[in-house]
Amino acid sequence: MPEEIHEECGVAAASLPEKDTNKGLFYIYKLLLNLQNRGQLSAGVTTYNTSRKQLLHTYRDIGTVNEVFMTSKREKSMSLFKNFAGSKGIGHVRYATFGREEKMYAQPFERHHGRLWKWFSFCFNGNLVNYYSLRKELEEKADYHFILENDTEIIMHYLARELHVDKKPPLKDVLTNLSSKFEGAYNLAFINALGEMAVTRDPLGIRPMAYSIVDGNMVAASESNALVNAGYHDFKSLEPGQMIHVEDGSVKVERYAKSPKKAHCMFEWVYFSNVSSILDGKSVYITRTKLGKELAKLETQKIDEDSIVVPVPDSAKAAGDAYAFDLGMPVKEGLIRNRYVGRTFIEGSSRSDKIQSKYTILKEVLSGKKVFLVDDSIVRGTTTEQLVRLIKEEGGAKEVHVRVSCPPIMGPCFYGIDMSTLSELMAPRFIKEPDETVPEKSSQSIAAHLGADSVIYQNLSGLIRSIGLPKGDMCMACLNRDYPTPLGRELIKVAVDDFRKGKKDTGRLYEKAATHIC
Repeated sequence: MPEEIHEECGVAAASLPEKDTNKGLFYIYKLLLNLQNRGQLSAGVTTYNTSRKQLLHTYRDIGTVNEVFMTSKREKSMSLFKNFAGSKGIGHVRYATFGREEKMYAQPFERHHGRLWKWFSFCFNGNLVNYYSLRKELEEKADYHFILENDTEIIMHYLARELHVDKKPPLKDVLTNLSSKFEGAYNLAFINALGEMAVTRDPLGIRPMAYSIVDGNMVAASESNALVNAGYHDFKSLEPGQMIHVEDGSVKVERYAKSPKKAHCMFEWVYFSNVSSILDGKSVYITRTKLGKELAKLETQKIDEDSIVVPVPDSAKAAGDAYAFDLGMPVKEGLIRNRYVGRTFIEGSSRSDKIQSKYTILKEVLSGKKVFLVDDSIVRGTTTEQLVRLIKEEGGAKEVHVRVSCPPIMGPCFYGIDMSTLSELMAPRFIKEPDETVPEKSSQSIAAHLGADSVIYQNLSGLIRSIGLPKGDMCMACLNRDYPTPLGRELIKVAVDDFRKGKKDTGRLYEKAATHIC
């Protein structure tokens, strides 16, 4: 559901021959533009250029990619592209799951130093579960002071500590050492003032990372669609624990950390990633069509001449179309999404006002119909509840049956998705324990809560078949509470215990690590 959850961010990197000084930033900009689905709060770049004294130059600001690069103002935009030109660079788009919505939190983070290997910039995608223990170690053992409240600052300090030696250490060794300290998801893009670069994927491969190396040129991005739209069609997924290393004109892929297991986030296929992307060899579009087909197998309602399927735009369209096709129902655009709303501070204060600013209800399509509303997922349920009400009250539908292509969200995420407390989730209020299917009584209670006539969720087996990866290679912790990291498994015990005792979450769940676990 687009208004309910957000991915933390997307990263990009490009390394071109030094003669292509004017092209590097253009590629990074184009990559970021195609990663905009992963974050619209801020954007930023760091470029490398030996023809200027400021070897590394970082530009970042609040806003979408085009807002930050001021593309609506030609002269200002051209000046930016000229001032920040470079043959190499990294870029980032952000949505805040941790830290405030201010410019100082925008990435990349650059750390200046007189020695070139200690002068670096980096950005990352993910979330460190052990943020508080890492911070505590620096505060108590090394007398560090922290300005920000996010794990990007933590990573910056740990990188700096690894580089704080008299002789330049191998970058691979630096990243290997950090992998033994960090727990969670942390795909990094790194560049120093020598022009050395690294793009990494964490040892579990929780978040995706695609790359292409052609004739010594390297481009990398969180999703493959960004590479394709930049003209690089021959791409691969970086394996968990691998890094792309650019140094002295050479580009190579090497392992920097052991990968004891894979834990690819299933939500990347269900919702987050661009529908045209391919993640770890599996098409997002094909996965979503398969999810629709699996959902159709679970249908119990009688289909009649008044039955129509209405997918919630846009991420549920592929699933909705496939679901409708297999059941022989027509697909109708009963909900039209306003694609030009974007980020705005001028909107109504009520949830209903916000929903109506993003969707138009087509009464001509919905009136008198038995509507099967197909959505990719339900997290907090507030948007779904409002849509059901609007479809009935304003659309005039006689029935609304909610169909969800993802199983119930039963646990928070510690790895970079903005659903980090248990009490904010809808499903645990009605379902006691994660299971293959939802008990009938729970489904009826959820339907009543949403104001729908019925609710059917995807089952776990259908999800696994749809993605096509082995069950053990995916992180489905938010569905089955089986977390892939030790601290994650400890935190969910605390969360469930507090939830059952009726305690309200007062902050993000991984903040509990400071008092409960560390």
